[in-house]
Amino acid sequence: MAGDTQRTLVGWQGISVRVPADWTLGAVGGERKAGYLRIDDERMPRLQVKWSQGRIDLARKRAEYIKRLTTGRPKLARLRRASAGVEVETDLRAVSRRSKPRKEFLSFAWRGRECGMGLVWNCEVCQRAVIAQVTWLPQEGLRETTQEVLESLEDHGEKGWQVWAVDGLAFLAPEQHELKGWKRLTGYLELRLGGGGQADNLPHLRVARWGMVPLVMGSQSVGEWFEKENRPRRDASWQVQEMAIKGHPGVAAWGEQRRLAGGLKTRMVRKLRRQPRPLFAACAWHCPESNRLYQVETVEEQSRRGAPVATGETLKGVADSIACHEGAGA
Repeated sequence: MAGDTQRTLVGWQGISVRVPADWTLGAVGGERKAGYLRIDDERMPRLQVKWSQGRIDLARKRAEYIKRLTTGRPKLARLRRASAGVEVETDLRAVSRRSKPRKEFLSFAWRGRECGMGLVWNCEVCQRAVIAQVTWLPQEGLRETTQEVLESLEDHGEKGWQVWAVDGLAFLAPEQHELKGWKRLTGYLELRLGGGGQADNLPHLRVARWGMVPLVMGSQSVGEWFEKENRPRRDASWQVQEMAIKGHPGVAAWGEQRRLAGGLKTRMVRKLRRQPRPLFAACAWHCPESNRLYQVETVEEQSRRGAPVATGETLKGVADSIACHEGAGA
């Protein structure tokens, strides 16, 4: 493990980090304003990150965290055992200042039955407060790996786009998009994003990936598979054109979203107000190198001020950012 240079990207709610390839997303909670992320391997939880909006007292937060490490919690026997004989170090710099520009941070580390290292910081850019720690066993010697992981940890995107990455599916989405739902099944992963609050006019976004392609696709072309996969849907109508996507066999689709709720009254109001139906756009492709299927789709709502949102730009930006195999993606 200590000498493993393979890394995988994990991204969630604006938090992104590169971790060893055998570490995977273990648990998530909360939302963009305040939440929790845990990354595990087959042995134990490895990385834990908590975030909240607004500045915190770093020294106080670190002291509270260290107290829990050294005293444990009375109701948790495991923590009581782990806290026995813990040595804490605060006079260290877990990462370089260069790796955390425009962040005020403090470091901490401990050694006992388990070892760990962490950071607590305030970010001047996104106004987030973050506390993060990596844990390992003394015999593993993961201090150097831990520093590399913490060096890669970020709490906001760049140039208006942020990373979403789970189980090797990584893409960029406009940072105003909020998570609306996700599915994580054997051979299938899906994330759905959309605007919220003042950004409710943003295109709705869905990114999906299928594994086990021979079972999913059989002998069909991508176009045939796309039509069969999406035929049961009643929320959109579209036309399809087969074309290369990211150099792979694929399709592009465009059309309209159908309104399922509201019945005749809703349709009459829309007609009287002359409101156009939201636009639907999608692309899908099969990557032979990874033997996976991908689909990206957007639905464009019209803003309250009547200015349309560029669905095509969002669709292209998201699709271009997906690295479906080594060397692909932006």
